[in-house]
Amino acid sequence: MYSINMHKIVNRESLKDVYKMNYLLSVVVSIFSLLFLLIGGKYKFSILLMAVKSGCYFLTVSFLHVLILRYCTYQFGNNIQKFKFWRYLLGFSLGIALYLLFWFIYGLFFDEGTRFNELSGILLYTLIGAMINTIIFVLQDFVLVRNAKTRTDQENYLLQIRNAEAQNLVLKQQIQPHFLFNALNTLKVLYKKDPDIGEQYLIRLSDFLRFTISQNNTAMATLEDELLVCRNYMEMQQIRFGTSLHWEIIVDHEDALQKLIPSFSLQPLLENAIKHNALTPLIPLDIKIIQYQDVIKVSNNINEKSYHESGLKSGLINLAERYRLMAGDDIEIRNDGKVFSVSFKLLSE
Repeated sequence: MYSINMHKIVNRESLKDVYKMNYLLSVVVSIFSLLFLLIGGKYKFSILLMAVKSGCYFLTVSFLHVLILRYCTYQFGNNIQKFKFWRYLLGFSLGIALYLLFWFIYGLFFDEGTRFNELSGILLYTLIGAMINTIIFVLQDFVLVRNAKTRTDQENYLLQIRNAEAQNLVLKQQIQPHFLFNALNTLKVLYKKDPDIGEQYLIRLSDFLRFTISQNNTAMATLEDELLVCRNYMEMQQIRFGTSLHWEIIVDHEDALQKLIPSFSLQPLLENAIKHNALTPLIPLDIKIIQYQDVIKVSNNINEKSYHESGLKSGLINLAERYRLMAGDDIEIRNDGKVFSVSFKLLSE
């Protein structure tokens, strides 16, 4: 299961909604306090001040809760237990303390401070302060959850669109006329030279196309399945380019093979490496697929062609967008002029 990341829930957009709720809550409390006190109050000036006091308290404490929310998100955003503990501890303690302070200051002018001389009065104000802070917590959480749900719905909708686009892109990239032309032309040459090798090439091409179509409706795939696609594809290219192409797959932990990544996220990286680099026996293209810890990395040495084919960044951009929507994270792209690499974290179920 994915762990809750408060950094994704508490963001600029959600805090804007919380701020709006704070202002609205303060105004509503002030108005209702004024109307309620006017019904049974005797001194209009004190009633007005009490209504203002209530509104100011709600405004002050609600924004105090926002500061605590941001602090706890920054410090404990990846640990939901610590986040809740410190948020509620700081929120209730500081909120109740402010409530007692507001009543004490108000009582100095309107003979309400005498209640602080009695334990029952302090307990009463403490209980009321706790109830008010609970209401603020509930309302702010409601705004955050609603905002997170809206954002999730939007991301799911965009993800469906991107998946449909990705599926079409995969088919275009892998079954495009250029790809099939090269594959069939290579197959023709191999059958003339060595029918056995030609048959092996045909089998791998068939497996590659069959797996491509069968996985077309799957948004996520295991690393094991993705590496199988890569092996079939690279073995086909190895037959085609011979000693001009070197490649290897390194898996550090066998358990990582069951981790998830976006479907067809590795093969387009291999295709781009072959498409946009010159392959010669003197300067062979060296492609590596390496799994270490919870990361999968695809790298190749750079020997750019004198001319550039179109579509260099389409597959990479598509992968970056899909991964961001699925994992809420970015892929890492590095290019030091000698080696080009793309890496991203493996996902759990």
